[in-house]
Amino acid sequence: MAALVVMPGTVQAARSSCLRCHRPHYAQLGSCEECHRGDGRSERLAIAHRDLVRGRYAWSALAGSEPLARGEKLVELFACRRCHTLAGKGNHLASDLDRLGKSAVPEQLERAIRTPAFFMPDFQGSDHQVDDLVVAILAGALKGKKGGKEGPQLVHFEGGRGEERVFQKQCGPCHKALTGTWGGLGRGNVGPNLSGLFSDFYPKTWQQGERWTAEALRKWLQNPRAHRQVTQMLPLRLSKAETERLLAELQSGR
Repeated sequence: MAALVVMPGTVQAARSSCLRCHRPHYAQLGSCEECHRGDGRSERLAIAHRDLVRGRYAWSALAGSEPLARGEKLVELFACRRCHTLAGKGNHLASDLDRLGKSAVPEQLERAIRTPAFFMPDFQGSDHQVDDLVVAILAGALKGKKGGKEGPQLVHFEGGRGEERVFQKQCGPCHKALTGTWGGLGRGNVGPNLSGLFSDFYPKTWQQGERWTAEALRKWLQNPRAHRQVTQMLPLRLSKAETERLLAELQSGR
């Protein structure tokens, strides 16, 4: 008799409460929670919809989907990994998107892209592009490292930040950069954001699609128009010591 009493409850618990309100779709690919998060064990809306991933973002769980493919291309185009870690790859200059993608709701990620922090580029993406980027971040978080502890980060304060740095004086009026040692430097948006310039993840915009290196930047600073005739940047008059300090400041650190 005890078994007869327990069985109906067990069967009922196995059926997601999501299906009481929503029609099943893509059922062959997995459970409701795998695509949408939430908690299908509860009938209380606040619990069932906790950390919900809404429909347009749920493509993150469907490998090969068009929104995910577009989002992954945008991640490369915007060079998100020059500052962030995503899908286990990238620099550690800003938030770890693998951790953030697991803990934040999509709408929080969307707001962060639309209203970026001071040292984050404003990509001015369309609504569809922002949605696709969020999809790629959520999917990348699923591929990233499981658990584990994140290494300590250097904390930088605003007061008098970087005023003695060469970058701040010579490059800062036109450029910004997050650095591993000195934090955020610069204040300008006229020129490209130089965060992670010497890393594998910065756009390969040196000659013939090559990576930027310390030697490439030395040549560029001496005469930018010798390498790109239409650039608006003028030669930068730096001493050898200042040049070496600038190169050191632009190292990514961790």
